[in-house]
Amino acid sequence: MMITLWIFVAIASIVIEIITLGDLICIWFAVGALASGLMAWAKLSTALQFITFFVVSIGVMLIVRPLAAKYLRGNVVATNSDRLIGMNAIVTKDITSDSWGERQVSGMTWSCISIDNQPVKKDTVVRIMAIDGVKLIVRPIDD
Repeated sequence: MMITLWIFVAIASIVIEIITLGDLICIWFAVGALASGLMAWAKLSTALQFITFFVVSIGVMLIVRPLAAKYLRGNVVATNSDRLIGMNAIVTKDITSDSWGERQVSGMTWSCISIDNQPVKKDTVVRIMAIDGVKLIVRPIDD
C-alpha cells in the first residue's frame, strides 16, 4: 500500500515539475519519494519511510539545487541598464500609490516606482536603487 503512495508522489512531483517548465519546484520530492518507495519495498516502517522522504528531499535540494540553478539560468545577457543603479535622477512625473512615475535617461523614458511605495512629487531628486524589468525602483534623496 505505501509503495503505491510513494510512486504516486513521485509521478505527481515529476508532472508538476514538467508543468512548471523546469523551475526546480518539486523534483526534489520525486527523488525523496523514490527513496521512500525503496524503503516501503524493503518493508521498513512507515515512520522511517517518511523520515527518508523528508531527509532525502531536503538533502537533494540543498546539494543539487545550486548547481542545477546555475546551469538552468542560461546565458544572462548583460545590458547597460545596470549602470543606472546608484545614480541620482529627477522624477519627471509624480509617483503615487496608484501610478508609476517617469524619468528620462539618455532620451529614453523609464517608469519609476518608489522603493517604500510612498508618493514622490515631480522634480524630486531620487536615487535609483534597483531595476525590476522595465521599472526603476527609486528612493527620494533627503536634503
